[in-house]
Amino acid sequence: MRNWWTYGVGISTPVALALALGVGCGSTGADLLPEASVGDGGEEDGGGPPFVPPHTDASAGDGSLAACTTFSAEAKLAPAAMLIVLDRTASMSQLGKWAAARTAIVDAIDKDVFDTISLGMLTFPSPTSVPGPACIFNFPIYCAVSATPQVPIQAAGAAKSSAATGVRHDIREYLVANGPESADASDSSPIWAALHGAYSFIKTVPDVDKRVVVLITDGGGSCTSVATPARPAYTDNNGCQDWEQPRGMAELIAAAQTNATTPIETFVVGVPGSNSHGQQAGSYDTPPYSMLLALSTYAVAGSPSTVDPSCDKTLTFSQGGADPARPCHVDLSNGASFNADAVANAISAIRRNALGCVYNLPQPPSGQAIPPNEVNVVVTIDGTEHVVPKRQAKTDTCASDLCWDYDADGKVTLIGNACASVSTAAHAKVDIYAGCATIVK
Repeated sequence: MRNWWTYGVGISTPVALALALGVGCGSTGADLLPEASVGDGGEEDGGGPPFVPPHTDASAGDGSLAACTTFSAEAKLAPAAMLIVLDRTASMSQLGKWAAARTAIVDAIDKDVFDTISLGMLTFPSPTSVPGPACIFNFPIYCAVSATPQVPIQAAGAAKSSAATGVRHDIREYLVANGPESADASDSSPIWAALHGAYSFIKTVPDVDKRVVVLITDGGGSCTSVATPARPAYTDNNGCQDWEQPRGMAELIAAAQTNATTPIETFVVGVPGSNSHGQQAGSYDTPPYSMLLALSTYAVAGSPSTVDPSCDKTLTFSQGGADPARPCHVDLSNGASFNADAVANAISAIRRNALGCVYNLPQPPSGQAIPPNEVNVVVTIDGTEHVVPKRQAKTDTCASDLCWDYDADGKVTLIGNACASVSTAAHAKVDIYAGCATIVK
């Protein structure tokens, strides 16, 4: 029988920690970018002069990009908003989970590709207790969620976490000054309420193309015994209707994703402890079902178009269901490779998968236009320029090489490895050059 002081959810089973990143598009990393190469165009671009890396001092008539460019400008990512929802339950203090998450979040959001994103962070539970249910004699539990994000959603801009102000600075300062809820012996985990609040907050962010919520957690949701209105739940070891039923959680997530006016994509990162099956785990017991299966179904409900095609995305939840062979969420629950880098890479991959690499065409000088067949894209990765050709076929995923294409709205979109390389680089820039015939793969 679970005692009242272990009420709630927390997953802290001593497990081998592993990296199981089930996200991404092809190989990643700037080391996979080929050096800018010479090409002579193709049928789509109407031929054109040989294409070489841009040079500011190129002489006219030498066949370089500078010889035919009418203007160039840095392209900016289409605006988006990302709210990180971070588990700060008592069990996050174990196995280095909080320390790794703290370092990883700061490292990830300091990448240049987050400059055009609005960022914020909501942690749960809030450090305020509420009366528990009668089944535990109304002893206080930590099932409250902050009425607003601890770090409000703001445009990131160029200021990194080391700056004196800005949302990255605010996120870093919050993570340094705060930790898991040490006063909560119950290890309560109001994930449903946290996500519900997160969706309410992020849908009010104006002038963004996409909205993304990233849930980072070590286990399942509790607190249904004090929910208003009541939700379906499983009974815990105290006889309380407290464990969240994953079907209800998935319905909440799916409703946000399919919202007709402000769709919100949800991504899930499971850290050590999120592979429980209802067993006692150190000081805490765990939900009476496979957490890997539950979190995997949340990921499919939250962003069905971006989950790894090889994951077990057709599985449905049942209380007795087995672990998926390949979960659809970012599973960092097993093995020895869990660390800050693993979590940071997961966040970067989520940014890429959720938001893509969609860039607005720069505004041309007054009186000029940008012919669609006279656009070329150059990316700069950590100071080195690389030419990205336009793909010929829409079916080409460019998983191992570089390409770009126009999306349905006429915006420039980096495809496959080009997007992966830009997204994971510490410093990246995308420039649009107009006037030269488009280079095609």
